[in-house]
Amino acid sequence: MAETKAARTVEGRALRCDWAQLTGRVVEVWFKGDRVMTGVVEQAAADDSVLWIAADGADPRKLFDQSTGYQMWV
Repeated sequence: MAETKAARTVEGRALRCDWAQLTGRVVEVWFKGDRVMTGVVEQAAADDSVLWIAADGADPRKLFDQSTGYQMWV
């Protein structure tokens, strides 16, 4: 099972590995040190492997997976 506590904090945010617990939360999506987007988690897999960021206006919802290196900061 994934670690549930914050790995480290930056400017009041914490890296979260327990993606299944993030539904409804606003998160920052990071990949290889770059912020990809900020959005609301619409749905997440129970095993923390993937999550969907909700659609925002004309932007469709997006799928992210932990195995390729995406990180969620809350």
